[in-house]
Amino acid sequence: MRIQKPALWIPMVLILSCFLCLPGCSTSGNQAPPPNPVAQSSPAPAPTPSMPRPQFLDFPDIPIPSELKVVPDDSYVFQSGAFKTGLLTLKGRVDINSVINFFQTAMPRENWKAKGGFRYRRSILIFDKPDKTCIINLYEKTYYSYVEVYVAPANGQL
Repeated sequence: MRIQKPALWIPMVLILSCFLCLPGCSTSGNQAPPPNPVAQSSPAPAPTPSMPRPQFLDFPDIPIPSELKVVPDDSYVFQSGAFKTGLLTLKGRVDINSVINFFQTAMPRENWKAKGGFRYRRSILIFDKPDKTCIINLYEKTYYSYVEVYVAPANGQL
């Protein structure tokens, strides 16, 4: 007498249908579009008690959201005299759009001027000061959001 094994596709179909029917898994059309990193139509709002205080890591004039942590193996900071330049790589479980909003609000408070940027698969924010430029690259991977902060001297001066 031969014992038949149940078809493997039946449990897989049941599991897949459970995931598809879970509430909240579908995207609704009512979501607001992500903020435009280039738009700077209104001045930065004043800090409120509900806003978390930013941290300042290797660069004393570049605020970083406190939810982001440094990735030391992917960061390179060079100092020559009082000037620092390099790449600071950060990661955290944060929403990219909220990080974009953070930098658009916090960088002008540190006297950075927004110069432009773009968004979607990767978002780029470009800021400058008379003596340096800051480019912020934001992207998501499976579990974390990543932020790369590049700081370079303006006009190639060190």
